[in-house]
Amino acid sequence: MSLRSGTQKAKKFGTPTEPTSTGPKAPSPRATGGTPTATTPQTVTKPTGTRGVTPQQPAGIAVQEKFKQQLQNNPIVKAATQTLRNLTQTQKSYKHQRFTTDAEKAFLQSQIDAENQKITNEENKLIEIELASNVNQIISALESGKQLYPDWFQNNIVQVKTGQITSKEFLDSYYYLSNQGIIHAPIIEEVFEEPIIELPEAIAEPEIDISITDNMIIQRLDSFSIINGRAIGQITFTATDSFNPYYYNKNITNIISFKTPNGANILPFVKQNTLRFTATERTEKIQYDEGMNENTRAIVESFVWSGVTQPTPFSKQLKFEIVTAQEGQPAPVPTVQTSGFMGAGVAGAIAGLILIGFIADHKRGK
Repeated sequence: MSLRSGTQKAKKFGTPTEPTSTGPKAPSPRATGGTPTATTPQTVTKPTGTRGVTPQQPAGIAVQEKFKQQLQNNPIVKAATQTLRNLTQTQKSYKHQRFTTDAEKAFLQSQIDAENQKITNEENKLIEIELASNVNQIISALESGKQLYPDWFQNNIVQVKTGQITSKEFLDSYYYLSNQGIIHAPIIEEVFEEPIIELPEAIAEPEIDISITDNMIIQRLDSFSIINGRAIGQITFTATDSFNPYYYNKNITNIISFKTPNGANILPFVKQNTLRFTATERTEKIQYDEGMNENTRAIVESFVWSGVTQPTPFSKQLKFEIVTAQEGQPAPVPTVQTSGFMGAGVAGAIAGLILIGFIADHKRGK
């Protein structure tokens, strides 16, 4: 190693020494034409640093020293170095031998070049080993998720593993992308824990009472009779003190049917009317005028339900019989009944209406 050229040594392991600056020489007696006058040499101050050279870091110096030790202990490098010493001594002796031919000098130089090449090859091998070690560490960090990289960089990893690119080419690409921030460590976002705010316990809303009873509305028969073949009359509906306020301003259904004394339906449909009570208007009157199809007597049944499809009773059933008023005579008072077919209650009333087919086709009117 010590016999390689000074330029190669400086390139590998150090920085060339700076040339020494000297003061101006005294003028020659011949130039001045007489005895020269003694002059005081000028002092030149050297720069404190080497311009353009970056100081080496301790880690870099340690790597270089390790590399030099490995190189010096390499058996091939040791043998080549010894051969170089011998060849160099021979080369020096050629300078004092007049009869050494150019061919002999050229052959000797080729031998020196060959030994230098052996040392260079070993250096390159050691460099490649060191680079490969760095590559393996980097690939391990990439594949373990310690560093994030774009998907396409996977091609570089595969190529360096298979020898399609050198370790140096891989590292050049890796360090460039790292400097650009394209390859980087995972970004850990700070987690800010929001303070827990204890909210006051929610006040449970009171349950809404939607219950219905059959004493919430009273039906009062005002008048009803058959006049000129038509059932004409009026019923008053009154919300009692037991009326549930939830049903104020809500529609409530009144259904009325007309049957013969034998139970046959006179009308081909169920007559449906709508009741609507408020806190200030608790009474409604409904007037009826229906043709009796030449029947002189009829059984009338009136119901107050939550609806045709939900027949929950707001009132007890009102059932009465009407007859034809005689000419010149006052209308007879209807006979209110509390028993009979409809005495079975709501279930019996619904069953009767369904059996005779009136629930499906009904008309509204007052």
